[in-house]
Amino acid sequence: MLLTVSLSGCFGGEDIETFEGDDIILEDTDDWPTYYVLTSGDLPTCPGQSNENLGRLYYVEADTNFQACLSTGWQVVQIGGSNGNILMNQPPIIEANVWFADDDLFMEDGDGTYSVLMGLHWNATDTDGTIAQIGIDYDGDLVIDIPLTTESGAHSTEDHTTESGEVYSGFFAIPFESGLTFHRGQTLTTCKWSMTRTITVVAVDDDGATSLDYITRNAISPRTDSMGFLYYDAYRAQELNSDIPGFISQSDYDWITGVSPSTCPAPPVFSLTFDSGAVTNGDSDILGVLTLVSGAPTNLDGQDGCSPMIVGLVLDTSSHGQPCSSFSIQFSGTDPANPVAGDTYTISEAGVDACNPTNLCDGIYVDFYHDDGSGDSVRQRLHAP
Repeated sequence: MLLTVSLSGCFGGEDIETFEGDDIILEDTDDWPTYYVLTSGDLPTCPGQSNENLGRLYYVEADTNFQACLSTGWQVVQIGGSNGNILMNQPPIIEANVWFADDDLFMEDGDGTYSVLMGLHWNATDTDGTIAQIGIDYDGDLVIDIPLTTESGAHSTEDHTTESGEVYSGFFAIPFESGLTFHRGQTLTTCKWSMTRTITVVAVDDDGATSLDYITRNAISPRTDSMGFLYYDAYRAQELNSDIPGFISQSDYDWITGVSPSTCPAPPVFSLTFDSGAVTNGDSDILGVLTLVSGAPTNLDGQDGCSPMIVGLVLDTSSHGQPCSSFSIQFSGTDPANPVAGDTYTISEAGVDACNPTNLCDGIYVDFYHDDGSGDSVRQRLHAP
């Protein structure tokens, strides 16, 4: 129990009392002796007839060491090291790195989620014992999620099949949504963001000491040799959120897109619709409508000769580019290059039966560029549905 005390004068003067008036008796420092001798020959008898020296620790100046009085006599105290008689457990030494990573190496987990495949090398040693456990933690809780069977290695014992049907053996499958960190960066004029994925190799020795080696890579485009590009804007966030809903958390997405209380500049917001029920065998079907919901983008252009945007189709869940001449884009507004909120672009077949009940389209996408307000050109890509 802690007592609140009132100090009066110096310690050598009046007694120290609590507020209740009770005396406080300080422990006499004479009960905390230190022992020192010039040489080991000056050490007293140990343990002695009355054991009065048992347990005492003496510093011997000539030998620059400590000696302890044990029941067996004087013992030089050596902490750690191969000859130590007072042992201190040393944690494992561990090194790990990614030897292969590619943003195309994804596989479906069978429950609607995905994993990214990575090649990993690791090596762990324990200088004063053995490695009891070693494995990969991919969700940041420092608990092993993927056990490793050897103290050193470069391959898993699993075969993994990607979406394209290719089999990759010896890689590690890391859940796509695990180990993610969203990094925010803001200057006086703009906001930037990045996402990293961290996996941790954990090693535990036979005395319970744990060592960790963190490996961090770009979560969107992992590379073997570096972190890659980590400088994305709100437009890239919109594109990513369209392609992989939920990959960026709602709070982080709201921050980069300027939703209050965020002070980041808000980018223009578009919506794209697609009606598969309207697809016929004709060559003039209306395939979709692009609407500017908010904001005022300038100098909107599709580039590559397509104006005001590039249009593509989604067939069997895969995107397919199409010639610009395959589509007719009808603008409803004042200026197709500088639309305002509420303006629309109606996308129709232009004499080419690109979508029909036989060659049924899963959706469409549009790809275009516009100025971001600072003089830079930014790209936007939207999918429907």
